[in-house]
Amino acid sequence: MGLFIAIIRKRYLKMQKSTAEWQLHLITQAKRTATNSVNELMQVGTDYEADSAIAKKLQQRQYKLKLLEEKLDERKEELEILIKGYAEEIESCDSMIEANMKSSFSYSIQ
Repeated sequence: MGLFIAIIRKRYLKMQKSTAEWQLHLITQAKRTATNSVNELMQVGTDYEADSAIAKKLQQRQYKLKLLEEKLDERKEELEILIKGYAEEIESCDSMIEANMKSSFSYSIQ
């Protein structure tokens, strides 16, 4: 019975890990896009005087994008920790499966 539970648990953990890895991929893409946007705004911002309304709007947008980058970094770290936890649990399930297989198919000679 423990063997089937371990197999089901392992399958569930792999699906959760895969979902977390996909989210990590999406966050990486979003962070890259935000970084590129900040760089573009910095280049455009040099064309205007520092006191102009457009320059101030660009600075506000740069600030918002930097905040977004920080939030994405935090979420990325959380997902990396979660993925490591899933990997450890999958290893635990593997050892449980192996132990159950050995005990199910070992024959004791008496």
